[in-house]
Amino acid sequence: MHASASTWIFNVVREIIIAALGDDRVLAFYTDKIEEIPAQAARAGRHLVIKSHHGSAALDAWLQAEQARIFLSVRDPRDACISMSQRFKAPLEHSVRWIVNDCNRLLRLAPRGYPMLRYEDRFFDSPTAVGWVAQTLGLTVAPATIEAIFNRYRTESVRSFAQHLAELPAERLTTVASFMMDRVSQILAPHIGDTSSGKWRGLPAPLQAELTRLFGPFLDRFGYAR
Repeated sequence: MHASASTWIFNVVREIIIAALGDDRVLAFYTDKIEEIPAQAARAGRHLVIKSHHGSAALDAWLQAEQARIFLSVRDPRDACISMSQRFKAPLEHSVRWIVNDCNRLLRLAPRGYPMLRYEDRFFDSPTAVGWVAQTLGLTVAPATIEAIFNRYRTESVRSFAQHLAELPAERLTTVASFMMDRVSQILAPHIGDTSSGKWRGLPAPLQAELTRLFGPFLDRFGYAR
């Protein structure tokens, strides 16, 4: 899901595989479309690390057929909508559409039993979570490397990194929805908000009720209070 620390997971997975197997063995990128998967020749001998949000049926079928190891990240969708609107200066109705698409995909994937991280557990604040990701991947990484990866992607480190994107080499930079982004880490200039939970409760009561109704199936499936 957008705004669920999915970029944290993407980078932690990417860095763990690099630490264990080498940078030349990793091909990392974002896509929601199977058409954007590199050709067989380009990915031969390499591990793909894919960040994805709303996805597509074709991409998910391909990932399942390839027996991909998938991590799901979830957040109360009402908070995710607010976070996206605040950080990207987007109308709430736009971010609601983004998150609805994410929720629909997560509802499709959840029955497959993939490991899941919940934003409200603040896994991104815990070095233990980095070790858990490595263990889940079946890779052995030195404790010092685990600590270094955690420190590189802790909230304040990423916030500082995002503020200095312009200092990166030009070939690492691209523009997404008018915002600067680092191609390697997928970190955008307005990447991290205040990380708080329960912010949807500050909305007007009618809007709270409408979002709760809209996201009802997701809230129930993933155990969020209505």
